[in-house]
Amino acid sequence: MVDFTSANEMKTQIHRGNNGNVLICALCTIVIISLIGANVLVNCTRHYNITAKQLKGWKEALYAAEAGGDAGFDEVRKALNPSNLPFTTDGWAAAPSPAPTPGPAWTKTISGFGEGGNLSTTVTIDKLTDNTGTIPATAPFYRIRSIGTARLFGLPRVGLSDKIFASGPNFVANSASRGVGDTLLRKVDFKYDHFKASYGDGDGHNLGLSSVAYPQITRRIELVAVPKYYVFGGAMRAVNLFDGPGSAGFVDSYSSTNPTNPNPSSPQIVNNDIPGPNIISYYGSNPTNSTYLADAHDGDVSVGTKDFAEGGPIWGDVATNGGNVTHSGYQISGTIDNNVPFTLPPLAAPDTTGFTAANSGTATDTAYGTSDSSPTGFVYSGITGSKTIKNGNTSNTSFPYAYAKIVVNGDITGQITVEKGVTAEIWFTGNMKVRGVNLDNQNVDLGRPPQPGNAGIPPLIPTTPADDPNPSRVGHMKFFGISPTAPGATQTIEIDSPGNVFATFYAPSADITVVGNRDIFSAIVGHSFSGNGNTGFHYDKALNHVEIGVVTDYQIASYVEDVR
Repeated sequence: MVDFTSANEMKTQIHRGNNGNVLICALCTIVIISLIGANVLVNCTRHYNITAKQLKGWKEALYAAEAGGDAGFDEVRKALNPSNLPFTTDGWAAAPSPAPTPGPAWTKTISGFGEGGNLSTTVTIDKLTDNTGTIPATAPFYRIRSIGTARLFGLPRVGLSDKIFASGPNFVANSASRGVGDTLLRKVDFKYDHFKASYGDGDGHNLGLSSVAYPQITRRIELVAVPKYYVFGGAMRAVNLFDGPGSAGFVDSYSSTNPTNPNPSSPQIVNNDIPGPNIISYYGSNPTNSTYLADAHDGDVSVGTKDFAEGGPIWGDVATNGGNVTHSGYQISGTIDNNVPFTLPPLAAPDTTGFTAANSGTATDTAYGTSDSSPTGFVYSGITGSKTIKNGNTSNTSFPYAYAKIVVNGDITGQITVEKGVTAEIWFTGNMKVRGVNLDNQNVDLGRPPQPGNAGIPPLIPTTPADDPNPSRVGHMKFFGISPTAPGATQTIEIDSPGNVFATFYAPSADITVVGNRDIFSAIVGHSFSGNGNTGFHYDKALNHVEIGVVTDYQIASYVEDVR
């Protein structure tokens, strides 16, 4: 009998030893793979975090720059009066030397906003002027430069080089770039401000090495803010209250670019029916002319509150702010919108430097100005007598037109005559109380644009007189009510019979009253408007294409990022 116990035991022990070796090898393999995976994961995570943080900082730097641009633009919008700039309060101060030239320039720094207070911005605003006349001195343009900075959290990667070349405090040998790698691609400043070292303030001033307290990313934007001029886009605009026309009056429109009869200086109304189904109103000599019909229904009225009242028909649209105006309750031909808020800034006095001073009595003054931007200026203490503005350019066969700008430091109660060919702006600080016949506008509606010659065909030689750049008779006599500055002070404009009126009125602080039986060819902006009697109010649509020289706001005309 054979005993296999020992052999079996030895065989079993050998099998267990092999299993142990395999287990150890497997564990070692797992450990090695785990270490490799962990190392890869750590590296990927580190690089991801670095990239994610840089990307986050890159985006936030632009947010900060645009926040600064918004703050600067908000300040510019307050500067509607160039002689009283507001860039001196709320943290604004004169820009340090070397400031942008010719200036003036202002700067402000806003810091500690964003997540964890990691964002900051520095804004510089300078007034843009030139010597060509492209940018008018009375309504300046502004350049807004904003630097947005985002603090970059975390440590810089190994391998980043902030090497400074021997040629100067720059990060490349030829100074053509701000650096290499991350400093160039993502505008990262780990130790030094690369932009200042390479470009200074952006205009090449104050180049130098400047250290940063923390790693940061900066982005720079530049905005150009330009003035937004007011145009008469409708018949009447009242900030506070509208009550008109009278029960026998009406509001409609016409276009001086489409003469209505052989004597375009005296448009006539052919039909005046009450707006309703299948009822139309024509303005012109031919009631079957569709052009005249289209021009007749744009006597739009806007009021900045709910206070709207109507006595006679309005051939146009009506807008209120919170009113309850409906077609069933009013005589309105166009659309009605009761949710149109608006405001108008006070009208500041213009600069009268170089103007000729005169008294308030009877006198004749001659205008030689050749454009709205270069008028002949006069300053009156008031107008109580008869003032005549003569055309000093009638002998100029190529351009027999003149421009005048009058500032009245007082009331207007007398006669004003504007000769043919003269465009006159009358600014006044006091009240105005006149009759229609006191406003003698001797211009006519031309309805013809200038004819300089067709493409490839020069103008006629010798030079022939040019057509008036302003086709509207109404647009040649423009009144501007300067807003009172004293607390509680008011301004009034009263126009009575007899006589028709051919003039515009822009007086955002004035209460305007029109009474009597006459026709007013105009466009009106005021604090309030009240009309009674049977006055016909006619808006010239050509005024919608003529800027009146009043800046009501600023708008952004250019946005660029400095990607250097």
